[in-house]
Amino acid sequence: MTSIQYVSRKDGIYYFRRIIRLGEDKPFRLRVSLRTISYRQAKAIAPALAMACEVMRNRLMTTMGRDGLSAAQRAEIFKRQMLRERDRIEAGHAQLQLLDLGGQLPADALSFRLDAGEAVSRDLADNGATGEFLFVRMPDENAPDDDDHPIEIMTWQDFAGSLAADDPNAAVADHLHSLGIDATALNRQMALRVVHQAAVEALREYKRNLENPGAAYPPVPVAGADLPAPSLPACATGGPSHGGTQPPVALQSPWARMTASQAAAAFIDANPRTGGHDGNARKKGSSWTEKTREQFKLPALLLEQVMIGRPLATITDFDLVQLDSCFNSLHGPSFRKSPRQRGMTIQEIVEENAAAVRKGEIAEDEIGLGIGTTNRHWGFLRQLTTWFQRHQPIANLDYSAFIMDDDRDPRSLRDTYSVEEGQALFALPPWTGCASSTRRLMPGETIIHDACYFVPLIAWYTGLRREEICGLQLVDIEQEDGQWHFKVQVNSERRLKTRTSRRLVPFASELGRLRLPEYVEALRAAGETLLFPELAAESGKGTKGDAYYKNHWRKLATRLPFLEPGQAMHSFRHTVTDELKNLSVFEEVRADLVGHAIQSETGGRYSKAARLGPLRAAVDQIPIVTSALTAPPLALLPAGMRMPRRARAPRQT
Repeated sequence: MTSIQYVSRKDGIYYFRRIIRLGEDKPFRLRVSLRTISYRQAKAIAPALAMACEVMRNRLMTTMGRDGLSAAQRAEIFKRQMLRERDRIEAGHAQLQLLDLGGQLPADALSFRLDAGEAVSRDLADNGATGEFLFVRMPDENAPDDDDHPIEIMTWQDFAGSLAADDPNAAVADHLHSLGIDATALNRQMALRVVHQAAVEALREYKRNLENPGAAYPPVPVAGADLPAPSLPACATGGPSHGGTQPPVALQSPWARMTASQAAAAFIDANPRTGGHDGNARKKGSSWTEKTREQFKLPALLLEQVMIGRPLATITDFDLVQLDSCFNSLHGPSFRKSPRQRGMTIQEIVEENAAAVRKGEIAEDEIGLGIGTTNRHWGFLRQLTTWFQRHQPIANLDYSAFIMDDDRDPRSLRDTYSVEEGQALFALPPWTGCASSTRRLMPGETIIHDACYFVPLIAWYTGLRREEICGLQLVDIEQEDGQWHFKVQVNSERRLKTRTSRRLVPFASELGRLRLPEYVEALRAAGETLLFPELAAESGKGTKGDAYYKNHWRKLATRLPFLEPGQAMHSFRHTVTDELKNLSVFEEVRADLVGHAIQSETGGRYSKAARLGPLRAAVDQIPIVTSALTAPPLALLPAGMRMPRRARAPRQT
């Protein structure tokens, strides 16, 4: 009698057994009696139960993944509710001035309602709904004894209407619907807490504005002033803080209310050299790339999170110390690399990293961002606060304690590849034969000519940068006197790192033997415009070099046990320059080949770039590590696999 999957038998009775795993939680074992001794009945019931288990597991995983609001979602709800609360309280104040308060001044009635509303909202945020809130009004001690002055006990609802209060549950439903968030019980409760927190902050803000009415409005230009009031982008003036209690200072202008992220957005919009928020502020000349703009905004966002949403105008050296402490507690290789982490605050990531260290999942010596990364963050923050100080007084900040001198020898920061390591790389299945176009690291008889195959070959035999290779267009590849070469230039796919990056780089003979020219011609015949069209993204976001790294290089690296930290794609350039230096190739030729500036006056200012002849002689001196490879017939990726990649669905957490 054959066995039945997921079914066992004990004392003649059949039992269904299944191990269920929900995410990363510890798996649990399910055991259900089928209440039968019939093999035929057990065989019929077991598949139905297996299918039901899988449906339920997927449903639970989906619910687990979508329940719970992320930090970004909570911040967005807080911002939207603050805007509601501000308008509501302002309308309530005006409404009190129209009511008959029985001799009570509107200011006294408003003060009571603001204090009571703050207490109620704070309690609801901390404890949730626990019942009616009662308020006791004591009789006046100075009232005549013959008058009847009873003690009055009222509920908060007796006052809420006069302050134009709305239904928090209705606000929650609106926010979740507008943000496209599932209205699960947990999401509703978390959003309700944020709504009450926003009410607390709005009430406190309104009380501060009563003491200083000008704080609620932008400054009024003074006649005859030398400079007009600053014109701010909408992104710089639209949002409140994302949480926390603002300090009791008089915030006199939009600049004084800006968070660090809003200030960074204003900086980018106000400086044409940054390219503006869409990268099109400067039509001619160089400007920041999208990557640089994102690198500028990131430390501002992290600072804002450390300041718990306080305005940048309130920054102190202590905030910088806290941010530096976070930098020293992060895991550099994984920091914000996943969509899940990009939805977390820096404090949440620090806590997660600390837990991973305790569990042994991350080594202690891997914690802390690198010197180059932190110096870049601090440099951008210093640039931001220096510019911001021209518009709004802030504390004098000392960045010298945080920006470190990098005294490492640049030549030692990247390990080169030896000839033996190069041979080991190109002995992997993508070059010797793989199982299929989707199983490139499994040995087989198929060789596909695409980015996986050619990018490392081009890097080894030319020294081009990863992005220079992956962003090549077919028009960037030319022939001269029957010899092929790359024309490294700015194109619509990518920019160049430096002015000297613009250059001509000839094909090494080995690239010709391995059919790179035939690959180029085949793509042109197929109507393609990119050398590696499969690296393009449908959204247009991200770089093709990053796409190659994620889709191919990381997988290849797992098969290369000799790789050391810092030994990655960029190490191919160091290999080329080191090998050519050892072969006594002129420094000027080496510099022209890899796109480096020449420091000397004679070699740099007063000499032209090397011609193709000397460059071709140089690339043919690079050690050949692929002589064992055959050159099989050209095989392109199927047309469907050369289409721009669709974005992956966000991973549920």
